[in-house]
Amino acid sequence: MGNLFGICQYQWRYNLGVQEKDGKFLFDGLSEETALKYKKNFWDNAHNRGKVSVCLPHEQDVEIKEIDGAYLLVCHIPRAEYNMRPVYLTTNPIGNTYRRNHEGDYLCTDAEVRRMFADAEHESHPQDAIIRKGFTLENAIDLPSLHQYRQLFTNLHPTHPWAKLTDDLQFMEKIGAYSHNIATGESGITRAGLLMFGQSDMITNPAGEPYYFVDYQERLYTDDAKVRWTDRIYPDGTWEANLFQFYIRVYNKLIQALPKPFKLVGDERQEETAAHDAVREALINCIVHQDLNATGNIVVRRTETELTFSNPGMMLVSKQQYFKGGRSICRNPTLQKMFMLLGKAEKAGSGVDKILAGWKELGWDEPKLTEEVQPDYVVLTLPIGKIPQENPIRKPHKKTP
Repeated sequence: MGNLFGICQYQWRYNLGVQEKDGKFLFDGLSEETALKYKKNFWDNAHNRGKVSVCLPHEQDVEIKEIDGAYLLVCHIPRAEYNMRPVYLTTNPIGNTYRRNHEGDYLCTDAEVRRMFADAEHESHPQDAIIRKGFTLENAIDLPSLHQYRQLFTNLHPTHPWAKLTDDLQFMEKIGAYSHNIATGESGITRAGLLMFGQSDMITNPAGEPYYFVDYQERLYTDDAKVRWTDRIYPDGTWEANLFQFYIRVYNKLIQALPKPFKLVGDERQEETAAHDAVREALINCIVHQDLNATGNIVVRRTETELTFSNPGMMLVSKQQYFKGGRSICRNPTLQKMFMLLGKAEKAGSGVDKILAGWKELGWDEPKLTEEVQPDYVVLTLPIGKIPQENPIRKPHKKTP
């Protein structure tokens, strides 16, 4: 029963009574008596904390099936909720935590295990709320970026009390970019504040986020294999590459892929559509759901056929929960709050609804979500246009009587 319990970070179905030979699946000739014995053995181990850290399956997830006289023990292992991870064998998570990788299981590294523990505690200890010592408004923050953000906020909320604040530090404290920890007496720029408004060289300071890198890659209308991209936005020293400036620059690039129909709302012309909302949500989700402790960086790509948004880390919810919507779990709630204050993000779990609705309105193929491992990435793909089917299924003509 070894790795049957070690793969519980992701949902999986495991069948006992079937063997694979020469690419074909054959019945093992399991008797009903043996299947019942295996089922009891399964539950004995599943409820033994010396064998596995948590029992994920419910009674209905483990069943015996009879097919042509042969018996199968079918075990459906649900995906572990983020606050239950890591799921590990024995009593020590280090060296005993496994994850499913396509057709096999692999042993998680110590760093992966630590990130799972961090995800489990993210609500009480969010990654982006950490105070970065030594960074101040004067030495670390790009004031033009901060003031641009403040102007957008004031335009949207002209009567809001925060719009009347004259002190930049006070405003930063209101939005979470600066924090004072009452318990420790510590004050300073938060991780979110540094990433959102920081100067490029200060963000990547060894005391900050030394491996920080954001990347937009565009490859359009070229057959030249030597051309890796026709346009690129990355920290090249020509702009302050904080998350706020990255968002503004990249969003304006991405929407060039969208049709711009002329619309009137009342007497006012409106060029933005549900598809624009979809692109905005996809880009912001990529930013606020990234795992700041994981290996890798945000990568956004645009080609003639698709837009892709890749952020480092594991998903905190299953794909089914993601597309169902209605549940918002964010690794970086302070960054999310900053975008929400500009009316640019959703917290009620309806962001994915906007993405799906925007693409449906265009009549384009549905967005796809995939997870990659080693390194961990969540990749959202928005197809541009309809993808033609190579072998469309033709319905047979009905014969007339």
